[in-house]
Amino acid sequence: MPRIRFDELLSVYRNTEFGDGDEPSRLTVASEDLVALLTRLETDEDAAKDADVALLDEIGNVAVGSVVHIRIGSPRVGLGVLAKNVNKLLAPPAAKMKEPANYYLVDPPYASSDAAAPDIIVLYRKVLELVALLSETATFQDETKAELVLVKDEKIVVPVRYMADDLAKLDVAAADRLLTQMADELHRDQKLEILFEALVDLCSGQQATTRFQFILRNLDELGDAVRKGYRLFASNFSYSKIRSEIEDARIDFAQKIHKTIVDVQGQLLGIPIATVVVASQMKAPTACGVEPWVNYAVLVGAWIFVILLTVAIINQLLTLNVIKSEVDRQKEKLKNDFPAVSDDFVKTFGSLGRRIWWHRIGLCVVILIGLGALWLTNHTYDHVTAVPVPACATSKTGASSPASAMPSVPSFVAIPKSAQTEPPTIKNHPRGAAMPAHH
Repeated sequence: MPRIRFDELLSVYRNTEFGDGDEPSRLTVASEDLVALLTRLETDEDAAKDADVALLDEIGNVAVGSVVHIRIGSPRVGLGVLAKNVNKLLAPPAAKMKEPANYYLVDPPYASSDAAAPDIIVLYRKVLELVALLSETATFQDETKAELVLVKDEKIVVPVRYMADDLAKLDVAAADRLLTQMADELHRDQKLEILFEALVDLCSGQQATTRFQFILRNLDELGDAVRKGYRLFASNFSYSKIRSEIEDARIDFAQKIHKTIVDVQGQLLGIPIATVVVASQMKAPTACGVEPWVNYAVLVGAWIFVILLTVAIINQLLTLNVIKSEVDRQKEKLKNDFPAVSDDFVKTFGSLGRRIWWHRIGLCVVILIGLGALWLTNHTYDHVTAVPVPACATSKTGASSPASAMPSVPSFVAIPKSAQTEPPTIKNHPRGAAMPAHH
């Protein structure tokens, strides 16, 4: 059978006149549903154990309109809480930190699901709001022990202990004033720090067991301390100061963004220089010599230059990504710390974002230009260098220039007459010496 629900037990609690001490309680059977529930409790051991409700009269005497004697105990913890009064409700430490999900009070009669709450429950919930605020302020909290811990120069433990009398004495106006002060999200972190300091000053001289009750009795003083501390903080806050800080941050980010271009400016200027060098240094050799090696060295240098340029630009693009992340973080921090005026400075961060975007585009264009120049270098090398370097590296002729590599003229080729040497004549012979004899 399905487990019994707490809302089913509420029909028993609401129609019961609870006895004092060991006296049995008297239940008025008001409906057929209640008859069915009592019958189920008599026949289902698990349901009776969960509810801890026992019928003391005969089940046959149960009818609509009859009054029967029953014994009512505490239901299973996971099912809900039955408390005779607020002090019994607050007995578990966890109930002082958080309102139980399901419970029923005998005095005053009230269930947690009821719309209208008695005054004592209203005060209880107000104290729970204060507990939640102090928990947010504390260094850490222990819900199982219902303790708040404040750590400054020393460790201050604040046990959350209060009873119905403390709720009745609560200064609701002071509690509402403190909660209202802390409800505004503007400078909330600073307000929590101010409240933390005020709590440390208020509790440091009190005994641990009574610290929370002392806080409840001095909420007005605590609120004044927070108000004065925040006023002192706000005196250092002004619109012009925020504007000055944002402008300083904008200038700093702008310098970092421009530095990404300045750092590679030398390499950027080297692109046209390298192109001129390629155009002027490459020759058109016809044989193995110095020229093929010079062309090859120019080509390798161009490759190395473009590779180093690409690495440098990628590094600058990564730097721009880091700057963009920092700009976004500062933007979110401004929205969280100063939501009332953050819209006035959104344009500043927007201009930085656009500037980063344009710098990214510019660096990508530079990479494309470098790759285009490298393609042009390879194209020029292919058309200018007719003699491949690998062939020259394996050549054994030892020629050092195109001229030296020219083939010699064969001996059987006829020599033009103009190139032949005429024999000397008598006229030209010194002292008229006789001509040599021809054979």
